Amino acid sequence: MTESDVIEKVRSAYDGLTPSQKRIAEGIVDDPEFVAFATVDKLANRLGVSASTIVRFAYRLGLEGYQDLQERVRVLVRSQMRGASDPIEADVTHLDGTVGHSLARDMEQLSRTIANLDPSVVTEVVAVLASSRRIFVSGDITTYGVAHFFSLALDRARGETRLVRADGEGAGGIVDIGEGDAVVAFTFPPYSRKVLDVVNWAIERGATTIGVTDRAISPVGQRVEYVLPAMASGLGPQNTLVPALAVANAILNALILAEPEKSLQRYRSVNHILHSWGVYLLDAEDDA
Repeated sequence: MTESDVIEKVRSAYDGLTPSQKRIAEGIVDDPEFVAFATVDKLANRLGVSASTIVRFAYRLGLEGYQDLQERVRVLVRSQMRGASDPIEADVTHLDGTVGHSLARDMEQLSRTIANLDPSVVTEVVAVLASSRRIFVSGDITTYGVAHFFSLALDRARGETRLVRADGEGAGGIVDIGEGDAVVAFTFPPYSRKVLDVVNWAIERGATTIGVTDRAISPVGQRVEYVLPAMASGLGPQNTLVPALAVANAILNALILAEPEKSLQRYRSVNHILHSWGVYLLDAEDDA
């Protein structure tokens, strides 16, 4: 039983669940700590469903009842506790009001993101991207900025990377996508229908799909082969993109280290062109 076993079971079954069962699935994803130690009656009361519905939900996942479901959730929680044993902390007490609270919230969400990342999934994602013929990166609205950064930096490191606008303008960029290619999609609530369309097209064409999204049962999370969860709930109405950007940067660094000589040589070549065009104020050798 792997650490992400129960989440993968929930993710794969989500589309076929009843509304009440979907509520249970969302409860597991949103607050696994409560599920891990709550009685079936307490969980039923919290979610507004019957205890028998929870038991049937466990059977629907192919498990042997609520006790089996709970044990698998406990495995997940223990894994997250190990990952968060050295939590990220920042002293924001010198910043009063909203600014300090917002920064503290971002740090909390980043810490939760780190704890929720499955090391085996991260390793597989890096391996898939390293061996892909081409990488297509898609985002929309606010996540387009994260997608732009990731695709720009990745193209400098390995080449054969394309940023896909999740709209009519981007259709030509993915028309010939196929087997051997990979798609990385960034999307968070309220979720972009266009990013989902890009993912669906990639799946239809046989490409490998990776989602950076807030939950495994998000619209994109249910469709992609690999999910890299990044918490997105901000202090105000705007989602925080700090965890998503951190995940993107971590994957980028892992890919560079997979082939360091090739990546660094390409970086040098790109920077040589940029310097020849007078793009930078500082030369590569300058000390800032």
